Amino acid sequence: MTNQYKSIIAKEMFRLAGDGKKRKDVTFKYSQVGLSNKLGISNAYVSNMIAGKWDNISDAMWRKVQNILNIDFDWNIAETTNYVNVTELLAKVQQKNLTVGISYDAGVGKSQAYIDYDRLNHNVIYVECKIYWKTKSYVKNLLNAAGLEAEGTTEQMIDTFISHVMGLENPIIIIDQMDKLKEGAFDLFMDMYNDLFRCCGFVVSGVPALKKRILRGAKNDKIGYREAYSRLHKTFIELSPIDQEDVEVICKANGITDEEEISLIFNQCDGDLRIVRKDVTKYFILQEAV
Repeated sequence: MTNQYKSIIAKEMFRLAGDGKKRKDVTFKYSQVGLSNKLGISNAYVSNMIAGKWDNISDAMWRKVQNILNIDFDWNIAETTNYVNVTELLAKVQQKNLTVGISYDAGVGKSQAYIDYDRLNHNVIYVECKIYWKTKSYVKNLLNAAGLEAEGTTEQMIDTFISHVMGLENPIIIIDQMDKLKEGAFDLFMDMYNDLFRCCGFVVSGVPALKKRILRGAKNDKIGYREAYSRLHKTFIELSPIDQEDVEVICKANGITDEEEISLIFNQCDGDLRIVRKDVTKYFILQEAV
């Protein structure tokens, strides 16, 4: 981990939490303690990283922070159609305390829009769900995403989270890959919604399996599913398939201007932006080898 990369990480940490000094007309997304909770590291590490006291901080610690904060040294994010549309939707959801569901194919740019919206805006709580999470793990990650310490029983942590969100101005909770949640954690959406719908926006998102799961649960009268479907206004927002213009924007943002190469990458990507990234990276590796 070079000092140049460490500086990029430290600069982002400062943008999120400052250096511990109060400033007029400046509000940071987290306190330094809150950022340490999000990162799962001590407050001392956060303070020293921001202050440039790096001698006793391992490269492994820097990489952990880099990954949690989704800092990418070698890739430029491009404003594809879905990226722009999802970002605009998130702003409306947050401003108006709306609740929406997005159920669409993987690899079309949903998560990147969520990540950047979370990074650049206040009172955004974003979690990317994992298939192995049990209810307590899910609640812990909600707390950490909000910059809160995850301690106590599951019930105590839920109460802490709800109380915190109630005190925020126009908060939004983004639950990404919700289709991966087990039943207990999945069911918490209704409880959170019932407590927070007057003061909080919600986005629940996943692949087409999310829509199928909710529709099947509602049809079979499974507890909570009809209510969840109703709260989503019985509608899931459709995104756009990846087109050549999206691929062109990404390629040019990352240094490829050859139109033939852009067309080749588009034709090979099968509508998946993750394949686009791999092919862009491969292109430069092959260029260096020539």
